[in-house]
Amino acid sequence: MAKKMSNLKKAVLIVLLSLIIVLVIAGLTDIKLTIEAIRRISLSWFAYVLLLVSFDWLAETLTVWMFARSYKAKIPLLYLFKITLVGRFFSAITPFSTGGQPAQIAFLGKRGTEYGEATAMLVSRFIFYQIVVTAISVAGLIRAYSLFEKKISNFSLLAFFGFALNTFVLFLLFLFTLNRNLAEGLISKISKVLVALRIVKNRGTFQKNLIEQTKLFHECMLKTTKDLFTTSLALIAASLEVWAKVSITYFVGRSLGITCSYIDVIMTQLVVFLVASFVPTPGATGASEGVYTLFFKHLFGPKTVAALLVWRFFTYYLNILIGGIATAHELGKFNIKKT
Repeated sequence: MAKKMSNLKKAVLIVLLSLIIVLVIAGLTDIKLTIEAIRRISLSWFAYVLLLVSFDWLAETLTVWMFARSYKAKIPLLYLFKITLVGRFFSAITPFSTGGQPAQIAFLGKRGTEYGEATAMLVSRFIFYQIVVTAISVAGLIRAYSLFEKKISNFSLLAFFGFALNTFVLFLLFLFTLNRNLAEGLISKISKVLVALRIVKNRGTFQKNLIEQTKLFHECMLKTTKDLFTTSLALIAASLEVWAKVSITYFVGRSLGITCSYIDVIMTQLVVFLVASFVPTPGATGASEGVYTLFFKHLFGPKTVAALLVWRFFTYYLNILIGGIATAHELGKFNIKKT
């Protein structure tokens, strides 16, 4: 119960902080115009946004499910969908979105999935997601450069840092995945720290279990590299997930009566993701709102803040809301089992 309240307080504080930042940005523009734009929102285009958000969740779920099937792990698709929502919640309330996968692994482990398998499924999915984002961001940067190089100072520097960070994350994932000795060495050091902090009492047993799960993780990852059919499908699913994410902004704009180039919008959105990704605040709070406004004001004009509010709701607040409900439901089931 204490953990539930702690996560709830954290989520509420982050949402409030994000809303305050949006209100500050709105205060620098015509608030009446923003309110009027939202009041006149088109429900038909709004429905497309809802479909894209749902498709984004489903595409991530399907990617993980494909790897689960490849490892012969019997995990229902519906439960993996729930785990996707849990991951979105914890990613939204932790710096650099680092809490999502550990939370998902923990929940899967409590349901009987081997931790090594769970880690392999989620890391595989994230690797393919990062490959797609890093690859298409090159096209996004080329297109965006021609649009914003003269309008935004230090654009090249911002874009470079975002691209470099995503590439570095991908490199670390490959390194950890392919180098088993490195992974086991890291586990040994982590176990020493945990023992020193008295979080773990029996270092030998703890380290042995971790190394066994690491071995299982690398065996599963080896299966992934050899299963070309699954990896091909996973790459397609990851591509569709990224497409859904970057397309949301365009349909948000259309729902507000904004007419602009679809290609320009999705390429700009890619750059927003890249630039905001190196900010350590939970959900990139502050950076996402600021960077979105900085870039999209050149495409959306006076309706930029209205678009920001709707976009942030669907891509961030909704993840906290729906993901929080899924997390609370799952924690409730564990508490029932204990009693």
